[in-house]
Amino acid sequence: MKKIISCVVVIIVCCNVFATDNVRYGIIPKPKSLKELAGEFKINKHTAIIIPEGDTLVEEIAVDFADRIKTCTGIDIKVRTFPSSGTTPNSIIFKKDEGMGHEEYTLHITPQNIVITATTPNGMYYGIQTIYQLLPAEIYGETKAGGLKWEIPCCEIQDAPTFPYRGLMLDAGRYFMPKELVMKFIDVMSMHKQNFFHWHLTEDQGWRIEIKKYPRLTEIGAFRKESPIGETKEGDGIPHGGFYTQEDVKEVVEYARKRYVTVVPEIELPGHATAAIAAYPELSCFPDREYEVATTWGIKEDVFCPSATTFRFLENVFTELFDLFPSPYYHIGGDECPRARWKESPYCQDLMKVLGLENEDQLQIFFVQRMAKFLKEKGNKTVIGWDEILDGGAVPGTIVMSYRGHNPAVRAAKQGLNTIVTANRWNYLDYYQEDPDTEELSMFLFLPLEKVYNYFPIPDTVPQQYHPYFIGQQGSVWTEYIQTPRRAEYMAFPRAVAMSEVAWCAKEDKDWDSFCKRMVKGFARLDHKDIHYSKAFYNVIFHFDRKADFPKKIRLSIDYPGAEVYYTIDGNRPTIRSLVYSDSITVNQGDIIRAQGFLKNGRKVGKMIEKKF
Repeated sequence: MKKIISCVVVIIVCCNVFATDNVRYGIIPKPKSLKELAGEFKINKHTAIIIPEGDTLVEEIAVDFADRIKTCTGIDIKVRTFPSSGTTPNSIIFKKDEGMGHEEYTLHITPQNIVITATTPNGMYYGIQTIYQLLPAEIYGETKAGGLKWEIPCCEIQDAPTFPYRGLMLDAGRYFMPKELVMKFIDVMSMHKQNFFHWHLTEDQGWRIEIKKYPRLTEIGAFRKESPIGETKEGDGIPHGGFYTQEDVKEVVEYARKRYVTVVPEIELPGHATAAIAAYPELSCFPDREYEVATTWGIKEDVFCPSATTFRFLENVFTELFDLFPSPYYHIGGDECPRARWKESPYCQDLMKVLGLENEDQLQIFFVQRMAKFLKEKGNKTVIGWDEILDGGAVPGTIVMSYRGHNPAVRAAKQGLNTIVTANRWNYLDYYQEDPDTEELSMFLFLPLEKVYNYFPIPDTVPQQYHPYFIGQQGSVWTEYIQTPRRAEYMAFPRAVAMSEVAWCAKEDKDWDSFCKRMVKGFARLDHKDIHYSKAFYNVIFHFDRKADFPKKIRLSIDYPGAEVYYTIDGNRPTIRSLVYSDSITVNQGDIIRAQGFLKNGRKVGKMIEKKF
């Protein structure tokens, strides 16, 4: 287990402090260009929505927008078609332009009209998401909000994403997460123009999707007798399980479709297969042995056997999934597959001789190639796999999801393979964002909001010729230490919101200080969506090297815009008259530092933080 190199200290507190200078626009992710204009467009009972004739998807977007306006404002605005290119006063106009990119849109907002221009419904939808963010945050609520001006500040916006794949993954294999949480994730993703939800559905510790041809997958494979306690191998004695019915999946996929989010299913193979093998031992290399759904974390040696029985099983599973997931991408895992059982198995050794394979790494490539071919020929699907699918040789036509840093992504690009980057040190959302000494157990690294935001998926050293192969970025929420939906929301947000800007904006267009100002309104939006996000943004963060000897230097920071850090070293509570942090502080073992954020008007931000060294 690697040591934590840096440490953050914050305390979760509810905070009603707001920035003194309210951001007029506050759009996340930041648009490619925004020209501020004077005035506002006012929504009232005479406002109309005008859409082109004959486009049912645009009509669906417009009707949903009108329904949300009615829910939150009480104003019933009408949707009607208008075939001409003219404009109507006091209207929100959807206009098609065939010359724009797939997800590109423009907004032209004046006191008289709003014109949303795009080539595709995707672009239209993103234009509407930007309009929502220009309205009061109460537009995201579920009840009528009184006493507000439903006005949209005038501006001209031209916008399009940098990367086509902007994703978020939820692991439902370690701990089952209800479909309601999945829908909340999709909701927040769509608000911020993220477009691929990666659903990690199978693991050693649980098979989470109903397959009608193989009922034991959910009768047996979806349940384990206990889970590990913390980082130990000791079990808690509490059974855990759950799975999604095919009706659940259809509901989620349709919910996502209306929000322009594609659901990418993941069925792990050939490793991480213990739950499936517990249900159907004939899928293993040694069918006569006894198996149970895994009750501890880590890499398990019982993996799928590359036999006719296994391939028939997997093909039947995916055939059922074709009717459930229209996604052009299917994730098949391919990671962390030990070779021990294949080396032990006479069948596998004989198969390698027949196929002319030199080692078990090539057997893994054979396995991935066979499934990739089936998925392409029978389902017209492109395979995504974790970056181990490169080990032993690349599989042409697959997409490499690079999680072991950036090197695998670079290797993939240089071999002509598309890659999605979810490099763990910047993109894994099961890492600490608060003090490891006080926060609930998380994975061992520290990933604060600022580090997430300042990340860019393409390393500076990659030659320009390989940039097109980097098709996107993904945040990944692994759940070994995330047992509840509330904890999943806390770990994902607001870091996943920062990731939306990472994948949408060009590197040179990002601005951390600007993002922090916009996040003040962003948190209000999350409040109205009932998201239980982390409050680390409001509190002082302590940065230091835990391995360094004393005396050691520490750095203090606070994300909240306009706040300054005041601190004491004498045991007193910080006030506006205490020391103002400006540079690193040297501490000795036993020292106690107390820190507090304050605005210039003397108002506290967050809560006092105390750290003993």
